[in-house]
Amino acid sequence: MDATYYDTPSLTLIRWGITLRHREGGGDDGWHMKLPASTADLNGTPVGRDEVHAEGNSRLIPSELISIASPLLRRQEIVPVARVRTERSPYRVQDDHGTDLVEVVDDRVEVTRLDDPGVEADSFHEVEVELLVDSKAAWREVDTISTALRKFGASPNTLSKAAQALGRRAGDPPDVPAIPYPHADKPAVDALQAIFASYVRELLASDVGVRRGVEDSVHSMRVACRRLRSALKTFEPILDPASVSFLRSELSWMATELGGIRDTEVQAVRLSGMAQDQAVSDFLTTALESRRRATMSSAMAALRSDRHDFLIEDLIILVSEPPVLADGFAPAHKVLRACVRRPWRKLDSAVKRTDAGSPEETWHRIRILAKQARYSAEAVAPILGPGYARLAKHLARATDTLGERHDAAVSAQWLRELAESAPPPISFRLGMMAASCADEGRNYQRDFSRRWPTISARAQSLGLD
Repeated sequence: MDATYYDTPSLTLIRWGITLRHREGGGDDGWHMKLPASTADLNGTPVGRDEVHAEGNSRLIPSELISIASPLLRRQEIVPVARVRTERSPYRVQDDHGTDLVEVVDDRVEVTRLDDPGVEADSFHEVEVELLVDSKAAWREVDTISTALRKFGASPNTLSKAAQALGRRAGDPPDVPAIPYPHADKPAVDALQAIFASYVRELLASDVGVRRGVEDSVHSMRVACRRLRSALKTFEPILDPASVSFLRSELSWMATELGGIRDTEVQAVRLSGMAQDQAVSDFLTTALESRRRATMSSAMAALRSDRHDFLIEDLIILVSEPPVLADGFAPAHKVLRACVRRPWRKLDSAVKRTDAGSPEETWHRIRILAKQARYSAEAVAPILGPGYARLAKHLARATDTLGERHDAAVSAQWLRELAESAPPPISFRLGMMAASCADEGRNYQRDFSRRWPTISARAQSLGLD
């Protein structure tokens, strides 16, 4: 097998855990991109790696692969960085019934640096052991083989062949590193760096997911935008006003561009079970699909724009150099608690002025303030302690309830609009569905009111009142 690896001169992709190569030989000639898996464990850590394959010659990188990684590349030049030649001897381990359990590949590898011709070619011997089925018998074989390899002098290694070829630089952190949360006695600016880094990494990962069509990635990207906007507003007292205002505006633009897709997805789920008549169901399906295509086209145009690339650049700068004022260097426990108190008091005051008869605009405002309070508590919980995490969890349930209420109201409005252009029998059914959605929204409103005393008590215990 003869593979040429491509990256930016600063190895942007491989530092993000992504490899891009063109390979000949081995039965799967063509272009391959390997990325951290789109599935994750219960802690949110990607499990394994995904691979995207594309046909094409070795002289032109397929546009679909460039598009996937473009939020990380940000229009940087891509060049050949390494060539890896491998002589592979594959072996299959089977059980007594002839079922393949494990594949062992014995590779003799020669690597050449293409980004630095002055570095001599290197060679090494590598054995890879891979599960073919997830069973106890297969795992026993893996343990047996691994133990034997170690006994005869082999040492475990998790680096890819490309990373080994490119040396120490391949192990450098990505453009937005994962920054550990500091102790509460450290300066607040250190806490902001960790918070911003977490949210920007979440946004970039979901941005890649949207381009790949990964399920729920649009929702994840919108949430990352909202969390970043919320953090900028929560910590506004210790941040440069001009920088905060501009970034919040740009993040709002991005969230709005994605909002049409997400709203259509939500309505498709909500309304699919309500249409008991096939004609109504077909009418809704056609309308939703038309809306989905239009919103997806608009969102992808935004993701491919210069404006999007400039926003990513600004967010990377935000992480590396948070625009803090003098108070940003005070102890985090003092500054962050004061910052979180502001959104909570706004929410508490608004709820006290609201009742069941308040107009839709008022409840929509409550929902926005509740999200702000929730995100602010989530942001500081790793630094200020589990009490803020518990408050955030209660607020999350409340915002979910208000979100369902909002979705029901949107459904009702959308169904009324559709009814105006629908044939008479379908129009009547859509009107009935709209009325049902309105009743459902009032039930969610009552659920929020029941939850509020517990939420208020949690906030009081933290001294936020």
